[in-house]
Amino acid sequence: MNITKPLRQVALAAALLTAASCASTTATAADTSAAVKPAKVATAATPELPGASLYQLGTVLTDDSDHRFTLRDLTGTPVLVTMFYGDCHAACPIIIETVKRTVAALGGGGPLRVVLVSLDPQHDTPASLSMLARKHELDPARFRLAVAADDGATRTLAAALNIKYRKLANGEINHTTRLVLLDAAGVTRAASTRLDVNPDPEFVKHIASVIKE
Repeated sequence: MNITKPLRQVALAAALLTAASCASTTATAADTSAAVKPAKVATAATPELPGASLYQLGTVLTDDSDHRFTLRDLTGTPVLVTMFYGDCHAACPIIIETVKRTVAALGGGGPLRVVLVSLDPQHDTPASLSMLARKHELDPARFRLAVAADDGATRTLAAALNIKYRKLANGEINHTTRLVLLDAAGVTRAASTRLDVNPDPEFVKHIASVIKE
């Protein structure tokens, strides 16, 4: 379940290189060659981030309240992040329910924040994500459903999270299931690929440990 430091650094380095390359993207799951704006250089007012921090990506997201933000805006609190899409009627509802039950298993989750990012920026909008959040009764104080500006930014973030996906001709999206725990500095500390509405007990333990830090 724990991701080793070398693997995290390789995945993040690949995503950052992708963001800077401005190469064109393809429709394969492993391709992460679309460009995003590089993260801003840290200043006195912007603390330095660890080399393995996903917050260096600087991917701009728009949430279900129509507010723009980056993961870096959540610096200082642990974050549980995963990806899904609104029209999914198979794995994605299970993913959402798993996240809800995982938070519940933590006794509310304390400072933990949850971000669910869409894999389908062509169809998911802040308005549709807001409807989905209400449908699943997600607490807006803890949960944010969000979407990136385009496929390039989406694929870059997916690559950094080690989530693979590809779009099918019928509009469906095949994707891996992966819940990723980031610490207060945006470093991946644990992940779960379990597709089950019941929380992964080992993953819950890792989250609880990071919350206590």
